[in-house]
Amino acid sequence: MCLRADLDVPGDDDLAAKEVIVHVNGARTSVIVVKDGGAIRAYLNSCPHARTPLNWQADKFFDLSRTTLLCATHGAAFDIATGRCVRGPAAGRALTPIAVRQEDDRIVTDISMWPA
Repeated sequence: MCLRADLDVPGDDDLAAKEVIVHVNGARTSVIVVKDGGAIRAYLNSCPHARTPLNWQADKFFDLSRTTLLCATHGAAFDIATGRCVRGPAAGRALTPIAVRQEDDRIVTDISMWPA
């Protein structure tokens, strides 16, 4: 999916997010890859409320306090660790998680394990 170094942001060793485009069954799929401390997580870049991408600019996913992932369309806020909506119009729903792992210096996924 991406290099681990792609998630290294100058001045912030603990929190970063990046949009990665993955080709699944011939379709372009936008994925958010998040570094949160030592954990690497990934979610489909699609708000469960509006089905729009979360980011308001390239690789801009966090609210101003950098404590949640924020949907730029209607302001739904999602817990970074779980993807669950903590406030806003997507309450009770969650981002779709994507299983990822680190192999050497790369973040990888197995698209055969992705949700349908």
